[in-house]
Amino acid sequence: MAGTINTVLNNMYQAYAMVFPPVSVMDIQRTSIQMVKNGLVQIPADYVQFLSVTDGLNWNGLELFSIHEHERKDCVFPCIQLVTYQATQNLKSLFPRTLVLGFAPEHLILYEATKKEYVIVDRYTYAPVVKLPRFADILYFYWDAFSKAS
Repeated sequence: MAGTINTVLNNMYQAYAMVFPPVSVMDIQRTSIQMVKNGLVQIPADYVQFLSVTDGLNWNGLELFSIHEHERKDCVFPCIQLVTYQATQNLKSLFPRTLVLGFAPEHLILYEATKKEYVIVDRYTYAPVVKLPRFADILYFYWDAFSKAS
């Protein structure tokens, strides 16, 4: 896999990705405290880097979770909040010490804290599709698939 978070996001943005204002350090700290209180896995450093560029992402069926809910004049964008998703989905028994960071039409995007790796799993069978070391590789995985299909 190739590319940095900024490089791949720039490509996605040019292909009409919906991006949002970045989060602040204070937002990350508040969210981290809330996650600890709820017994959740900490947000990995490279996902924090992603959030410091855009607080969530919607692009071509890929949705990456945000810290904040995003509203604009006449609508609310369906960018799910990271903490809310963890609290409302009962996936802890299937994926202990794991944080769900987003989804695509047929995938869940996970961070496995004990192995310090990202895993894309089938959304229906929960079977691993691919394991990757960096969040930038997750972005590139979807960008590459889109590029080849175009």
